Amino acid sequence: MNIVVVGVGKVGHALVRQLDAEGHDVTVIENKAQVLEHTLNYLDVVGVQGSGTDVDILREAGVPRADLVIAATSTDETNIVTCLLSRRIGAARTIARIRNPEFHKSSWLIKDDLGLSMLMNPENAAASEIIRCLHYSSKVKVYSFAKGRMEMAEGRVGENSPLAGRKINEIDARGRASVQFCIIQRDNEVIIPGGETVIHSGDKLSVAGSTREIEKFFAQFWPMKRRRLREVMIVGGSRIANYLASRLLELNIEVKIIEKNREKADEIAARFPQVTVICGDGTDQTLLLSENLQEMDGFVSLTDNDEENVIISMFAERCGVEHVVPKVNRVELGFLLEKLGLSNAVTPKNIAADNIVQYVRAMQNSVGSNVESIIQAADGAVEVLEFRVASNCRFIGRRVKDLPLKSGILVAYITHKSRPHIARGDTLINEGDSFIVVSKVKGLRDINDVLAASNGKEAELAGHPAGAGLRGSV
Repeated sequence: MNIVVVGVGKVGHALVRQLDAEGHDVTVIENKAQVLEHTLNYLDVVGVQGSGTDVDILREAGVPRADLVIAATSTDETNIVTCLLSRRIGAARTIARIRNPEFHKSSWLIKDDLGLSMLMNPENAAASEIIRCLHYSSKVKVYSFAKGRMEMAEGRVGENSPLAGRKINEIDARGRASVQFCIIQRDNEVIIPGGETVIHSGDKLSVAGSTREIEKFFAQFWPMKRRRLREVMIVGGSRIANYLASRLLELNIEVKIIEKNREKADEIAARFPQVTVICGDGTDQTLLLSENLQEMDGFVSLTDNDEENVIISMFAERCGVEHVVPKVNRVELGFLLEKLGLSNAVTPKNIAADNIVQYVRAMQNSVGSNVESIIQAADGAVEVLEFRVASNCRFIGRRVKDLPLKSGILVAYITHKSRPHIARGDTLINEGDSFIVVSKVKGLRDINDVLAASNGKEAELAGHPAGAGLRGSV
């Protein structure tokens, strides 16, 4: 697809990187020469220096022929004007980054009246992700896919875990939780497990299922302190904090915000009378303790400094707070966070980019592609993909056990009539289903790519009458 991205700051750069990796033809428009040069040095994209509100610049960047224009500058008004001009000169679809909470309240009016295909609000998206993370321990990393119907949780198996030393089919036989065992990371090895795979202490285990079943699984096999979220402390009065506070209050959760800027603290107090607002330095451990940090059910660090967020989140975790979520903009800190026991960090720029990439994939579905969603797991060694079973699927009417799958692929879930089910051997695949696979094979972009091509089995499968199964490896 031909995509033009206007503005390559944090969000724009993360977005361009993902779109480029997926093989789209991307052109970027950026005012600042140094930022543009940096982007062109690291990514295989075309660049035009200038403003997205300049029609001549838009034409030079190929906007009249673009399938999609994404306005991702730091100014809402600039983004809105850019999208209006882009639609006027021929762009098929437009997406605007809108950050202002006042605009967000009337987002449905802005979207419809201005003809926008989608609104992007990184801060609001980050707040939604934080809410989801707060349901789990800070030692458990959680991914969401299948339009939020499914989650994958990743955690380390302890020495005294009831999972250690057991085969997966023995654990599954208990029937206490409907989850799929998807990935095991052991030392430097990544394993797509089968029923006979034995779980060892020290393994990093990933399981997938609905939110309810994941929570049930952790309650049974991953004992930890769990209690209902009643009070959450937030350090940093950013836009994310505003969106997050609003969401938490709707859930009847008490909120305490610590913000060192007096003017900003007063604004938050005026906007949210129900919130306890403290004007002070949230990195001051004495202050945190004086505000009853140890009694908090959740702690979220949203300062503008990654290192500060990590340090005070570590302190909160050591004070016994079960649900700790730091904001971290630098993705390279990910390996350190896990070692520190802070798996559930949020990176707003990546969350926003992921949401837009999902929209782009949905656009592609209308022209033949059938990838609904994709997430990276196991430090990027594994992809979890959701495919739409379209009419071009070669194994409609087949059962999972009869598919000659490529090595390193696990069929995890199949969603039939909007209801997700663990993919068993006898599970039937129907047109219109969603088909979720866990794959060590990179580059799968069509549902038929999961099939092995050896011994002519793929051709045999394609021409075989429905109902006559072929034995294949699962």
